[in-house]
Amino acid sequence: MPAVVTADPLASVRDFAGTIARGSWFAACGEPLTASERSDAGAYLAALGSPDIAVAGVAGWTEAAATAQHPDWSRAWWDAETRAQSELQRLGETRFGAERLLAALTAVTEAAATLSDAAALALRGAGVADPMLMRVASGAAAQACHQAALAIAAAAGPDHLFAIKYRLFTAGRWPLGIVGDRFFVL
Repeated sequence: MPAVVTADPLASVRDFAGTIARGSWFAACGEPLTASERSDAGAYLAALGSPDIAVAGVAGWTEAAATAQHPDWSRAWWDAETRAQSELQRLGETRFGAERLLAALTAVTEAAATLSDAAALALRGAGVADPMLMRVASGAAAQACHQAALAIAAAAGPDHLFAIKYRLFTAGRWPLGIVGDRFFVL
């Protein structure tokens, strides 16, 4: 997540919204994971409380679709992210009030709305025509933006699991989630 520092933490959230378009959204999907990306994936898992989960790269968009639809996805992973997001939301609302926080997050939502174009471009480049997969990928990226913005509002720092997840996305990846005993990253 880019270092955005201002006197008003909510101004930092609005400033963050302006950086979303600069990410390399989905550009590295299907390429082998770099050492830095594996490190970030491991740090995400540690921050999630699941340091023993293995990181697995996904070879392409078709494999990503199959992974995303796999019935053995981790409910514990989903619940941990949901709890973390709820806690950040609570902290942000306590700190700034629900209306002020929502107003700042709206700028993030508007900026993230363009991520469907990046997903569509990546899918076309891979020779995959799957509008549903494009919507799922861009929705996951938009959610990562929202989560990262909550982490900024709560002053959670660059080691928060949502800051790390956002870094993976802006590096051109799609963290698909935990399925079985592995964390899959496209």
